[in-house]
Amino acid sequence: MVICKQPEIGGAVPPHQDSTFLYTSPPSAVGFWYALEDATLANGCLSFLPGSHRWAPVEKRLVRGPGATGTEMVDNDGPRFPDGRVGERRPQGPGGGDAAYVPAEVKAGDLVLIHGNVLHKSERNTSSKGRIIYTFHIIEGEGTEYDRRNWLQPPEQGFTKLYA
Repeated sequence: MVICKQPEIGGAVPPHQDSTFLYTSPPSAVGFWYALEDATLANGCLSFLPGSHRWAPVEKRLVRGPGATGTEMVDNDGPRFPDGRVGERRPQGPGGGDAAYVPAEVKAGDLVLIHGNVLHKSERNTSSKGRIIYTFHIIEGEGTEYDRRNWLQPPEQGFTKLYA
């Protein structure tokens, strides 16, 4: 998928976890985020909540609505961490909310790997330059189950396998 944040009008993306949208049991999604242009604070680079993949459970899921029309957010009734692990305790201390997010400015051509449980977001593009990226996700095949309620379903022949 190509994501374009247009100059001066590209919107913010609120904090989220990719496993909310591409759920497997246990969670296994990994995002590959390629910067096709420099991603800066001004044009809405990604920001991450450090360590959140270890303590932030996948609490919600985006699923197909009744009759496969539309989508809806539902509570996650399946595993919330990879490999059935129980999450670590959330670190306590000063600073929280948006202040705890760390921006990840990258150059065109850089690759960012995103753990499916890590909380991340991006701000509005307030600059005169665009921010274009290419992204795709992978999930484990063996030992995981891709939920039939997920909003994105495989084609008849199944998802493409990277190796057999």
